[in-house]
Amino acid sequence: MSVKFVSKNANYMIVLRSGVEGNRAIGTHAVPGLYVKFDSGILEVKDESIVELLRAHPSFGGDFVEIKEEAVDPFIDTRNETEPGHVIQEIKYGHAEKATGTPIKTKLTPQMKEIIQKEAIRMIPGLLRENPQILKDILSSLASEVNGAKNVETPSEPVKSETEALKAKQDFDAVEEVKEEIVEEAKESKPKISAKGKAK
Repeated sequence: MSVKFVSKNANYMIVLRSGVEGNRAIGTHAVPGLYVKFDSGILEVKDESIVELLRAHPSFGGDFVEIKEEAVDPFIDTRNETEPGHVIQEIKYGHAEKATGTPIKTKLTPQMKEIIQKEAIRMIPGLLRENPQILKDILSSLASEVNGAKNVETPSEPVKSETEALKAKQDFDAVEEVKEEIVEEAKESKPKISAKGKAK
């Protein structure tokens, strides 16, 4: 079973044991060193002795960390690409025509992702008010899921079907709450019309 390590840098290299050059004058032999190099920021090691050396390295926990096989790479948003950006210049009849470069990938920090998520949640009521069909589709799909969970019997996995039905019901209740909030906001924002037909 292999152990997975990830690094902040794409081509990070670690010296686990320094090599010594041989010297013919005094008759000493060369001693090979032990080095490991991360490939695009990822290193998978099967040798248990190398794993122990990596865990005991001073940079462990800082420049590189150990993660589980199915875990998300914590440095994926901040690590630079291995291949640098290229600019291809098109030349026709000895003249430079147009240049096409490598598209720049936008990397979001966890703080930026959190801000975007909060802003998206804040925009949901307005979007549902402008597009009520979206809310109708969500409600109809949730209702069909709840009805399907009630009608379908799965004797081999009764706990799983009950859990799914409970989750669908919770989702349905959450959407109902959002719907009620939207209706209340719409009622409050609606202008009052007097007998003369003028808005107050």
